[in-house]
Amino acid sequence: MNDQECKVDYEQFIPRETGFIFKFEKKNNTFIHTFIEGKLIEKVGLCPELVVGKSLFEFLPADQALRKEAFYEKAWNGEHVNYEGSFGGVQYLAILNPIRHNGETVEVIGTTIDITKEKAREKQVQQMEKLSVVGELAAGIAHEIRNPLTSLKGFAKIVKESVSDQTLVPYLDIMLDEMNRINEIVNEFMFIAKPSENVYFQHTNFNNLLAECIHFMEPQANLKSIKIEFGSEDDIFLDCDRKQMKQVLINLLQNAIEATAESGHFIEVRLEEMGLESVMVTIVDKGCGISESRFKRLFEPFYSTKEKGTGLGLIICKRIIDLHRGHIDIESKLDEGTTIRISLPRLHSVDL
Repeated sequence: MNDQECKVDYEQFIPRETGFIFKFEKKNNTFIHTFIEGKLIEKVGLCPELVVGKSLFEFLPADQALRKEAFYEKAWNGEHVNYEGSFGGVQYLAILNPIRHNGETVEVIGTTIDITKEKAREKQVQQMEKLSVVGELAAGIAHEIRNPLTSLKGFAKIVKESVSDQTLVPYLDIMLDEMNRINEIVNEFMFIAKPSENVYFQHTNFNNLLAECIHFMEPQANLKSIKIEFGSEDDIFLDCDRKQMKQVLINLLQNAIEATAESGHFIEVRLEEMGLESVMVTIVDKGCGISESRFKRLFEPFYSTKEKGTGLGLIICKRIIDLHRGHIDIESKLDEGTTIRISLPRLHSVDL
């Protein structure tokens, strides 16, 4: 490596809007920061006064400080080091460039860039790749399952109608119920495989659609003494596929009911206009909530928070909302409840 004899004008490298630049030296076997500047500092909850003249262990958690110290050591030994990390809700890329004089490192200049959006896009691409694999799997097995399933259902019905021993009827009913469940799962696979198939947008009174879904779920809610409270402004119209949007709303209402204890609690449903171009549906429950570890995996294929869930329900909801050019946002705290917000555009011009 060639020694850099000239003074580096480090300020020209400061990514002022999306990052920061910093410098450190090694004094008494401890890395001490001598400079830091850039707008990202405030975004991660730091300021120059907390960093300059301090070691890593004075402003970072011990585990993060230990990890970064290893990178600092490599840079001090003359290596150009790149590493990724996260702090204060920001994901970043850090680049460490040693400045050497007469074969010795005299300081290290570090550049940190905010890559939070890039990481989010990367995660979205990975999610789409997972769904693509699930879709291929679904297309490959769904038809193979449906053919024998149809035969089994037909024969089970024939046996039920002609059986002489009535004690066998309950068992046949269980068989038919379980086959219906298998068929529902196959339908879910088929939707993932071909999510844009048979989507029909029509101008819809969304108040009425939401009220129908709530009315459909009320018997299930009443069994747990749960009241579903629905609040809305004047009639709100938007373009949507009524059947698929019903599937979304019923699925989310069922999740809210199942999460809520049998203690007379209520589920709040709100419908409101968000300007002239979109509407917001909000579903709030005070149920068991979702732990942080499970929350991170909500939209992963085959991952379910329910003991007997397939892990496809929320994925299908998200796919339907995506087809409507909408957005779903979920907030949840363990033992406190969950809030789901669905934002939908009012008008559509979609090529299917």
